[in-house]
Amino acid sequence: MSYEYLHEVERVELCSQVARPTAELPLIFRKLGFTFHDDVVSFDRHGKMPPLQHSSIVEVEVLRNGEEVFGFDDGEWDAIRLKYLFATLPYELVDTFVKVAFSVSKELVLPLRYSGTIVDEMTLQRHFAEIRKDLLGQTGEDAGSERLAILIHSSYPRR
Repeated sequence: MSYEYLHEVERVELCSQVARPTAELPLIFRKLGFTFHDDVVSFDRHGKMPPLQHSSIVEVEVLRNGEEVFGFDDGEWDAIRLKYLFATLPYELVDTFVKVAFSVSKELVLPLRYSGTIVDEMTLQRHFAEIRKDLLGQTGEDAGSERLAILIHSSYPRR
């Protein structure tokens, strides 16, 4: 069974044609307000959050040849995946995700891709608006609702 209709996570990517040093990333992420939790980097929400909502607006995956890279002391990367946990965040945080994603894009001087296609801010906003519409149509629930979180939780374990 496919669970794509739940839109748990949406991803954008920044892809470099050449390998770049991981050591360049911490300064950029810190400058933009990201938080480091050991090997995990995220742009976090602040303040009190409703139960079952996610605490990060953006989660970062650093990749080299399709494999996740951990640590920033040495090594190289060729792609960065920025994840937005669509279903477990209130829809109004989409604006923050888009702003932060394009800030990372600007700092790294790399175009942002969604589903393999280079996008601008308005196009990404439209994609997310369509996802919201689809989510509402498929489940009757809006992004970030407690009932949607319970529906997702009840779909595990998946085979």
